[in-house]
Amino acid sequence: MLSRLAPSARAAWITGAAATIALAAAQPVTFHLDLYGADNRPITVTSLTVITAGRTVVAVGGLVAWARRPDSATGPLLVVWTLVSLSAGLGLHASGALLVWSYLSGVISRVVYAYALLTYPDGRPETVGERRYLRAVAAIPLLWLGYAAVTPSAGIDAVTCRRAGCPANPLLLHESATASRAFWAAQFVAALTGAVWLLVLLFRRYRRMSTSRRRASAPVLWAAAAPVVVFMTGVLLDTWKAPTGWLYWADHLTIYTVPLAMIVGLLASRLARADVAALLVRLRSAPVDDLRPGLAQLLGDSDVQIAIPLSTGDDARFVDPAGRPVTVPAAPGLARTDIGGGVLLLHHPTTRTEDPALFDAAVAAARLTLDNVRLAAQVRAQLAEVDASRERLVRAGDEERRRLERDLHDGAQQRLIGLGMALRSARDAVEDTSPAAALLDDATDQLRQSLTELRDLARGLRPALLAERGLATAVQTLLLTVPVRVTLTGDLPDRPDPATETAAFFVVAEALQNITRHAPDAHATVTLHAAAGRLTVTVTDDGPGGADPRRGTGLRGIADRVAAAGGHLDVTSVPGQGTTISADLPMHRHDPVTAP
Repeated sequence: MLSRLAPSARAAWITGAAATIALAAAQPVTFHLDLYGADNRPITVTSLTVITAGRTVVAVGGLVAWARRPDSATGPLLVVWTLVSLSAGLGLHASGALLVWSYLSGVISRVVYAYALLTYPDGRPETVGERRYLRAVAAIPLLWLGYAAVTPSAGIDAVTCRRAGCPANPLLLHESATASRAFWAAQFVAALTGAVWLLVLLFRRYRRMSTSRRRASAPVLWAAAAPVVVFMTGVLLDTWKAPTGWLYWADHLTIYTVPLAMIVGLLASRLARADVAALLVRLRSAPVDDLRPGLAQLLGDSDVQIAIPLSTGDDARFVDPAGRPVTVPAAPGLARTDIGGGVLLLHHPTTRTEDPALFDAAVAAARLTLDNVRLAAQVRAQLAEVDASRERLVRAGDEERRRLERDLHDGAQQRLIGLGMALRSARDAVEDTSPAAALLDDATDQLRQSLTELRDLARGLRPALLAERGLATAVQTLLLTVPVRVTLTGDLPDRPDPATETAAFFVVAEALQNITRHAPDAHATVTLHAAAGRLTVTVTDDGPGGADPRRGTGLRGIADRVAAAGGHLDVTSVPGQGTTISADLPMHRHDPVTAP
């Protein structure tokens, strides 16, 4: 718990804790049950125990606040208040100085109490009015010293010795009944005015609080108002000489509730910090648009905004996570905090000072969320570029295949056909018995075979029938050329995009080629099915199975082609159970990529 304290502060904390324990333990010894309470009845052991325990509770609350918020003076002030209160009863029957101190310490403890309230939880007053108040109440002990200097029995009004002949007042300079009454009246007016003024300041502070600060500080302020009201009541009743015995206990009971309220406030602040983790969990599955409302609720600041820079310089432009323009500064009086990468968090200045630990945790959550969104966007952009690049490569390859097909059809194939016609003309001009006839017949057969192979090559690049008649007709024609038993099922009510048609055709062609090579006796089924804007191409066989796309380039190349068309290829091939190759493709692409 003391890890947040600097070495010197840690030593002061330990000293304060030790002094509190020592003074609390010394109370029964030093009092000797020699004092009377405010109702002029002896203070019992039970009463003394209750008073000592209550003051110790205040010290515990102060020590906790000191360790948790080392930058705040609230914790040390509560510890000082406890030490002053506990030292009030040391040896009263034996020393006039201690008797005077017992009364003066009551006045000083009230001043320290006011300081602790008006500096909670930040350790400093917030307004000019609060600073003026604290300077004013600091002068109240001087009024009592003036009263003690002209009053021989100063202190006897509050604490009465049981034995006759209390120690003399060591501060007495000149006895004056007139001056004594004047100083007493001045103390009365100052005490009453100070109490009313403090209530007004506490109410104004509550009105200024944001939601998060009320969560941590409001219990303390409401609990602090109770002893102030009791004190005012006591001052008035004492002036009217009314019985005030019950106020003695009311004063103690109400003033001891303040540290308990501080602990409640600290617990509320810790629960708010736990909300940071809940916010992170919620944002994992929620859109980034929920970040600003989540931060506003967590910090209790409805004006919180997130400004993401689109440009830098004097004319910098900002947008929120949803892409809406944001003006920086968004409103007068808003502070800005850089949460990384030039992203700004706009908020009220008090949002940061009310609970720095909570604010830092919220900023870290916002930074982590935005970093994740930025990284996810970058990954999506990179994947989109990879997909687009792959599609451009496939389309460029298809364009090159079509060019080669045209070149073969319009060039080499036409020349070979012309050569064949010339060979037939030459054969017709030669007698059957001529030796040249056999040579011309052989040349014609070889030319016919070469022309067939050339046509097969052109058809393998991209069958002309696929572009002219569509996928179903091209697959039906392909099935007539394979030496295995194949059944075609399904129908296509609409033609898909060219890229999808090409990918689907080569899925069927590659699968049938693998069946011909590895399972020539198998029976295959080709299924073409279109539904909900998707085309499913499935080729199954009852062969030996065991196909592995990682061992060959054919299926890998088909998988790349299918992916480039926006689809996905699945291969299921269990040894002894046949093979199923299935491609799921979009019928129509809505994000065409233009080839460079």
